[in-house]
Amino acid sequence: MNHSQWTLAAISVLGFAAPALAQEADFNLIYHVERTPAAQLSIEACGQAVVDAATQAGLRSATQSYPDQLVTVSGGEDSLGAFVVQCIAVGDTTVSVVQGIDYRQQKGAPRKLSAAG
Repeated sequence: MNHSQWTLAAISVLGFAAPALAQEADFNLIYHVERTPAAQLSIEACGQAVVDAATQAGLRSATQSYPDQLVTVSGGEDSLGAFVVQCIAVGDTTVSVVQGIDYRQQKGAPRKLSAAG
């Protein structure tokens, strides 16, 4: 990918969890922070990449936006888990904070996304 990449582990993991696992396993917390130059990934592009990934994974999502400051995308699926991603403008940097809860014990490789998808 041409743009700097950031990890969206919460969505990639939640998209493959099964409802039956929620009844049999403890939850797992995923947390990741990435810093990307804003010229390569704006907070708006960051938020849109999260919405696109959630949609592709079949997860619900809702977005809150505070122009030039913060874009928050949250969502998930009943019995599968939930995620919150904050795309924060800090000077000339976009900071993405990913938090997710899921019930899958084995994790796959984190999914990498960029503004280009």
